[in-house]
Amino acid sequence: MPDWLVFILLTFLIVAALGVVFIRSLLYAVIIFGGFSLVMALLWQHFNAPDIAITEAAVGVGTTVLMVAVVTRVRGEEH
Repeated sequence: MPDWLVFILLTFLIVAALGVVFIRSLLYAVIIFGGFSLVMALLWQHFNAPDIAITEAAVGVGTTVLMVAVVTRVRGEEH
């Protein structure tokens, strides 16, 4: 992976982390968190840490699915 692509992915991680903190919609924050987790797994793989990349991908998918379920359930109870 070229250095400029790593720089873009790291920049995306910073922007995504700030987006999760400052976004008002819980569902959008969860979606951004899922993208953050995917990019983080790709970077771990690039940095020759496949065990951490697999763990990040598994935990990221699991937590994203769980958070989407919770957000949709909470949103359904509000209306």
